[in-house]
Amino acid sequence: MRGSFWVRLGTVLGVPLLFFLAAKGSSLLAYPLVVAMALLILGFGLHCLELSLGSDLKKTIIKITAVSFFCYALFGWALAGNQVEMAFTPARVTRVEGTLTEDSLLCKSGKQLLRISLRSCATQDGAEGSAKGTISALVKVDEVLVSGTRLTLYGELAPEGSLFLADTLQVLALSRWRAFRRTILLLVERRFFQVIEDDASRSLALMLLLGRTSDSAFPLKEVSVQSGCAHLLALSGMHLQFFIALFSILLVPLAGKRRARGFSVGIALVYVLLVGPKPSLIRAMGMALISLFLKGRMAPYYSFLATACIQVALFPSAVSSMGCLFSYAAYGGLLCNRLFSFYRPKALEPFFASLYAILFTAIPTLAVWGTWQIGGLLIAFLASPLMFFLMGSSLLVLLFGKGFSPLVGALQRLLHALFSWGSSLFGGGVTLRGFLFYLFAVLTLLASIGYAERALLIKRRDSYELEIRIRFTESHQGLA
Repeated sequence: MRGSFWVRLGTVLGVPLLFFLAAKGSSLLAYPLVVAMALLILGFGLHCLELSLGSDLKKTIIKITAVSFFCYALFGWALAGNQVEMAFTPARVTRVEGTLTEDSLLCKSGKQLLRISLRSCATQDGAEGSAKGTISALVKVDEVLVSGTRLTLYGELAPEGSLFLADTLQVLALSRWRAFRRTILLLVERRFFQVIEDDASRSLALMLLLGRTSDSAFPLKEVSVQSGCAHLLALSGMHLQFFIALFSILLVPLAGKRRARGFSVGIALVYVLLVGPKPSLIRAMGMALISLFLKGRMAPYYSFLATACIQVALFPSAVSSMGCLFSYAAYGGLLCNRLFSFYRPKALEPFFASLYAILFTAIPTLAVWGTWQIGGLLIAFLASPLMFFLMGSSLLVLLFGKGFSPLVGALQRLLHALFSWGSSLFGGGVTLRGFLFYLFAVLTLLASIGYAERALLIKRRDSYELEIRIRFTESHQGLA
């Protein structure tokens, strides 16, 4: 039991830590031989100390050591593959060629942000050479470019060499499936333009269902960032869980609970294939698929670890994505909430889930931006149910037309008012000192709850005069 606890704790802490080191490009992932020797020494030491406890513990130590080194080596390999290397110095490069790893994202400046897996580069005098790694680029283009598009960008590298400022681009190749996916997305976008007249409401519906951002969406995105709830607007596991839950409810009368779950996960997979390989959606989809084949208390932790490894192996560019880092950090917080689920009222469960998720995402937020919006603890707790209603109403508008568009508009105004209230209260954010105070308060709260649980357990044992807790079933004796 104790070993199971430490395995779960190591999983919820280790996976976000590896993504954090990879996103920051840390050199700590560049020493596989040193880490292998350290794990061997540690495993041998634990083996000698626990020699008298049987072979099961020895096998557990060997498995944990092997999995730890495998994850370290896998993340180190992915990070090395993302490092930008070109045949020429950054000042000479005027053309790069590569493949989009994600759909392009509209920035406030009106340009599209691209993440490109490099294949080659060239200079102004016509010299060509090889290139590798993943680089970001900015280009002025009207339409959204879908992932998997092979293209050439003409422009120049920024002085630090991590951003390519493109003047023009040329699309070289696009597969039939990706062209079909782009057509479907354009049809859905055109449908929203026909049935929702208000720009802000239409932009929010497109953002929630397709992950598309338009100019009208930036005012809402700004107040969401200032209130600490920007993650609610990005496509993530919460949005995927909405579709899984929706189709599970609809299919239970037809196929039964177990088959309905499987069918709903399949429908969610089709949705992910159409929307695109966003890192947070891949994480949620991978866990949903793996959880179909796992049962028991350890199932969420095993699926969390397995999904991280599979995603890094299939999409190595994801380790340098901040969206991927925040997705795994937030879900690691949710699993930590489950791990430390002391006695508490079920009505407070969403609050504690937000508490842990925000605690886990606070560290990368401080490391990247220097400040942290603590207001998300209160605002996210209130805004999360509202997001589910907004997704449901947006889906109703898409399927049944203008009759539900006033509902989307009313919910959009309510969400904007909630974010604005949160930004006015916590707009300044907190620094590292504020985070340490928050961490101290959380640890004090957890210690108090744990002490209360322990005191309640002792009191019940004394009252029953037994060493075990007895629970009697509820019954109604009025009829008798």
